[in-house]
Amino acid sequence: MMRRLGINEQEEAVYVELLRRRRAMVSDVAEALAVPLTDVTVAADRLVALGLATRDGSGLHMVVPPDVGLGTLIAQRQAALQQVQGRLAELVEVYRTGGASPAGDIEVLTTQEQLSTWIENMERGAKRELQVFFRPPYVLDVELDDSTNAAPAHRYVYERAALDDPRTPAEIGRFLKSGYEIRIAPELPSKMIIVDREAVLLPMMPGQTTVHPGFILVRGQSLVHLLVALFERVWQAATPLRLTAANLAEGVPAWDDFDVTLLTYLLSGMPDKAAASRLGTSERTVQRRMRRLMKLAGTDSRMQLAWYAAQSGMIPLGGDPNGAGAAPVR
Repeated sequence: MMRRLGINEQEEAVYVELLRRRRAMVSDVAEALAVPLTDVTVAADRLVALGLATRDGSGLHMVVPPDVGLGTLIAQRQAALQQVQGRLAELVEVYRTGGASPAGDIEVLTTQEQLSTWIENMERGAKRELQVFFRPPYVLDVELDDSTNAAPAHRYVYERAALDDPRTPAEIGRFLKSGYEIRIAPELPSKMIIVDREAVLLPMMPGQTTVHPGFILVRGQSLVHLLVALFERVWQAATPLRLTAANLAEGVPAWDDFDVTLLTYLLSGMPDKAAASRLGTSERTVQRRMRRLMKLAGTDSRMQLAWYAAQSGMIPLGGDPNGAGAAPVR
């Protein structure tokens, strides 16, 4: 019910229990819900970060009245979406007026061949940076070999719903191993590729499921500047998944691909049961692996583990930085 606000099922359960009690220690909430203390601690920290609860020096959590906490959160999300929708509407209107824009500023791609060609040209031609929004539903399923690319910087933002596709975690893992910066956002306004801050490719309709009615290629300076600003605003608010190579102490086992995928799910807010199903294992195995990772990192909670992994590069990711990439708009 509250996923649209970036609140997962476990966080919602803790929030409802806090609403019942008005104030409580996380240990009491964990006992009432029959949930591990570490999981409740992570959820409570998230609720505090969202402004739905407060915590004093003794660790006592006090719930913020829902009409204040949730009301503020909903208003913020609505304002952000309205602003984004307004900007996209302006862009579509510019396209519809046609001759009002300088020749060559906007081009419409209406066939799959045109779209595939432009995606390939944009990725291979990037010299400095690729900024991308990944948002389902995907239109194309194309992989590219960018070994001849001049290795521009890659900054990708995935909408949380993209993790429903079982291929996504493996894709993110490949990108991370190639040195890409990856973040996850609760929602994105549209899928989009920005190349060298000079050209932008995006669909005419944010939720379209096919190439039709078409994709817009934007090269006008003012419009590109507007879309780059939109990307930067979303990027700053998104959750980072910058997991880079690190040397671990001798004798400490390395974190494997299973751990990387599991952490990706953790940072997206996915419950243990759903992560276990996605990984083809049991919920108990997921919890055991998480306890092992916290022990390796020397952390006391999943929140601390996620922060430590993202900031210090605890996961040893190898791989060729010039490895294979994938077409960003699909």
